[in-house]
Amino acid sequence: MTTRRDIKKHSLVRAIALAGLPMLVLGSAGVSAQSNSELEQLRERVQVLEEKLEGAVSTAPELSEDNPYILREGDGLKIGDTTISFGGFVKADMIYGSNGNGSKNTYSIGLPRTFASAAASGKSDWKAGFTARESRLSIGTETDEVAGHKLRTYIEMDFHQGIGADGNEVVSNSYSPRLRQAYGNWNGWDFGQTYTTFSDLAAMPEILNQGKQAAFIYTTQPMLRYTMAAPGGKLMVALENPEDGFGSTSYDDQSYPDLTARYQIRGNYGFYSVAGMLRNLEDDAAGDTEVAGAVSLSARIPTVGRDDLRLQYSYGALGRYMGLFTYPDVDLGAQAAGKVEPLNVYGATAAYRHFWSPAWRSTVSASHTEIVDDLEFSPAGTLSYFDSSTSVHANLLWSAHKNLILGLEYAYWDFGEIASSGSKQYEQVMASAKLSF
Repeated sequence: MTTRRDIKKHSLVRAIALAGLPMLVLGSAGVSAQSNSELEQLRERVQVLEEKLEGAVSTAPELSEDNPYILREGDGLKIGDTTISFGGFVKADMIYGSNGNGSKNTYSIGLPRTFASAAASGKSDWKAGFTARESRLSIGTETDEVAGHKLRTYIEMDFHQGIGADGNEVVSNSYSPRLRQAYGNWNGWDFGQTYTTFSDLAAMPEILNQGKQAAFIYTTQPMLRYTMAAPGGKLMVALENPEDGFGSTSYDDQSYPDLTARYQIRGNYGFYSVAGMLRNLEDDAAGDTEVAGAVSLSARIPTVGRDDLRLQYSYGALGRYMGLFTYPDVDLGAQAAGKVEPLNVYGATAAYRHFWSPAWRSTVSASHTEIVDDLEFSPAGTLSYFDSSTSVHANLLWSAHKNLILGLEYAYWDFGEIASSGSKQYEQVMASAKLSF
C-alpha cells in the first residue's frame, strides 16, 4: 500500500534546506561588498530549495510489502557483475473440509470445482488433511550494465503437482518440484513465464488458501510483455500463451496468441487498473473459430491506518483465467454439436484487510461468479453440475516478524446447480504456518 510520510515533514524540509545555507554563505564570503540584491537572491534560492525538498518528501511513497506472494527484492551474493539472491518459504497447512473432503495431498483437491464436487457428494462428515506442498523456492539474479540496462532473472518452484503425478501419503509424501515462474526482465521487456498481465496482484486478497476464490483472476503462463511509463503509472502489453482447454483437456492448439494489456495508476489513493484481453478460440474438428474478449477493473484503496479495500470486477470470455478454471472457455454442449461458442461470465471480488495491531491482522473476502449467456444446448453437457459459485473467506493472521505468519481461516462456498434453482454448500477450516527466507 502506498502512503505518504507527512509526520514532521516541514521540519525535515527546513532542516535540510538550512543545512545547505552555510555552504551558500561561505561560497560568497570572499565578496567584501555584498549587495542587498545578492542577499535577496540567496534567500530566493533557499526558498526554491525548500519547496523542491518539500515536494520530494510529500510525493515519495513509504515502502511496504505488497501481498506476500509477490516477488520481493533483497540482498544477495555478488559474483562479478551479477548479484544472486535466494528466497522462498516453507508453508505447512492443515485443512479440515466438509462433505468428506479432507483435501488429499494432491493438486486437484483444493480447486473450486473439487469443492463443488464434494458439495454435491451428499456426504456429511468432515475430513482432515495435512500438506506442505505449497512451499516454494526461488532464485533471482541482477546483472549491471547489459547493453546499457540491468538484466534480471527469476525462477520459482513449488511442489503442487497434478493428481496423476508420482507421490503419495502412505509412506514418504515425496513430490517433485514444479515450475511456477521463470522469466527475465531487460529494458522494459519480460521474457518467460509469470503471472498473466490480465491479473492485478495488487488487488489480490490476503487469504491462506491463495488463489482459491470463486472469481479472482489468477493464472501464470509464458509470455512476451513490454512495460512502459504512462501518466500516473504504467502500461503493460503482452502476447501470452493461448489455450482453450478445461482442466487437463486441451481442445486444439491455437493459431494466435492471447493479447493482453493493463493500465495501472499508482498514487496517494491506492492502485487502480483496467485490463483487456483478446482471444482466438478454435476447434479443428468442428471447423469453427471465434474471437472473444474480456475486461477487468481492479483497485486497492487505503482506508484507515494500514487497512485497505481490494476490489476486482471482470466480464467476458474469462474461462481458464478466472477462479482456477471455474468454467470452460467454450460451451461444451455447443462444442459437441460442432460449434465454438465462447462462454461469457462475470466475476466480482471484494476484500477488506484490517490491522488489529502491528502483529495481528484479518481479511474478510467475498467472491462471486456466474454465467451470463443463455445456454442454447444441453446444460448438463456444459458444466455438469453448477453455473454459479460464491466464496467467503475470513481469517486471523499473526505476524510478529515479516518472515513468520501463523493463521487460521474459515471458508464457505455456495454452488448454484445448473439444472435447477437449488444450490450446494461446502465449508473448510484451514490453519497455516508460513516461514519465509
